[in-house]
Amino acid sequence: MSLKHLLRRIVFSPYDYQAVKVRPENIKLAVIHIPDQIGDAMAIFPVIRSLEKQQVEHVIIVASTINKPVFDELTLGQTQLTVIEMTFQDRARLAEIKSVAQNIVARYGTPDLCIEAMRKSNLKTMLFVRKLKAKTNFQVVGLALKCFSPACRTASRMDQFYRAPVPMTWSIMMREAGFPVVRAQFEFPVSNAVQAEVRHELEITGRYIAFNFEGSVKERTFTLATAKKIIAIIRHEFNLPIAIVNSPKGVNTAIELSQLYDDVYRLYLPPSIKRSAAVIKSAYITITPDTAILHIASAFNIPTVAIYANYKTRWPAMQDISETIVVGNNINDLNLDEFTFALRNLSRRLDLIQAADREAPAGRAVGG
Repeated sequence: MSLKHLLRRIVFSPYDYQAVKVRPENIKLAVIHIPDQIGDAMAIFPVIRSLEKQQVEHVIIVASTINKPVFDELTLGQTQLTVIEMTFQDRARLAEIKSVAQNIVARYGTPDLCIEAMRKSNLKTMLFVRKLKAKTNFQVVGLALKCFSPACRTASRMDQFYRAPVPMTWSIMMREAGFPVVRAQFEFPVSNAVQAEVRHELEITGRYIAFNFEGSVKERTFTLATAKKIIAIIRHEFNLPIAIVNSPKGVNTAIELSQLYDDVYRLYLPPSIKRSAAVIKSAYITITPDTAILHIASAFNIPTVAIYANYKTRWPAMQDISETIVVGNNINDLNLDEFTFALRNLSRRLDLIQAADREAPAGRAVGG
């Protein structure tokens, strides 16, 4: 055990307790604790689908105000679903964390299982675990505490040492714990109503390219000048309209870009992550410097050019076709020749697949 893990074990020991070994078939109530970012919420779906496949009676998801929209349209087969909203954990007060855990126990009873999906080994996380005091707990951050199931060890090693894609670590964790095997993938359920309003607002018929120019921080946000250069390259390489994907803070830039070109469109509706997801779901190609948008494209298997500042292996593109560009600390250091090459390579790969589809015998899928 490393010194870092040993110190954490000592600091967190007041929150520890002896977990009970629980078999998957005996789990009735499970809590997923994830008041974090959008990507973390989308990555937890292998856990949700495995619990659903196990026919767990009731799943409670503790979401943040930021990532709750990911679960708004989620429905499960025979499993009851409850979504509880709380403040993003980094900003939540200890009193709120205690209250959420205590209210779950008071209303629904002691959970059989808590999946601590924050992926953060901090005191706020441990406070929630202790106050909830589920019969056993899963996690992948590598904490060697009695309250966490030994079944997490393989997934924790994948996360901590090999930095495997996050959906994969959750899928492996559930398999190792004896739950049904499910595909490691991102998901973002989007309602038909949201998709319909987005189609109506964009007024684009046929294929289009979704272009997202901003990330959650300045270092992952293209300047207006860089965005213009990227759009110029897209227009040169593709005879397709471009749909801008932006957050509320990017509205002014989106307006300016849409006014500069006849074939660049934006939503006039107030920006939301659900509407962005609907734009991406119907796109031919997505281009983004933001991992949340990348994960949405992965969820819908949309071919993507992913542009990273400070690439992290835990959060890769997971769709069938993608190109990845890694720059330095600032996304605006993007090499435009490299971007052009990636865009052309993506287009070439799509052309090959479409040609194979046309040549495939009727009623037989390519590769089948």
